[in-house]
Amino acid sequence: MIVCLRTVVVPPEWHDRYLAWIADGRAIRQQHGILAELVCEPAEPGGETVVITVWPSPAVFDAWIATPHRDALTASEVHRAVSYRPINRYEVTGGYLNLPGLTVHDPSPQQASEELP
Repeated sequence: MIVCLRTVVVPPEWHDRYLAWIADGRAIRQQHGILAELVCEPAEPGGETVVITVWPSPAVFDAWIATPHRDALTASEVHRAVSYRPINRYEVTGGYLNLPGLTVHDPSPQQASEELP
């Protein structure tokens, strides 16, 4: 398994559209083997946004990079509005994921508080 990290600069006026673009591309990315994609924004002002993707192997990731489906996604207006730094790949050599924990703990508590009257 590999994890790819990439720092991105998303202009404020493109923020919501960028997150929607990530969500809209989920199905095609999953068809090509992606296991996870997370957009991590800084907890403190002035930090960098990092996109984390998880792939079952370097070969699956490389096949995604070479597919015309990826080219179609990156040709979008939203993709062109964002500045991308190089992708850094990491081999997963240890650790764990607590996937059942996601059903126990709300992964997006900000949404719950926004819904309160």
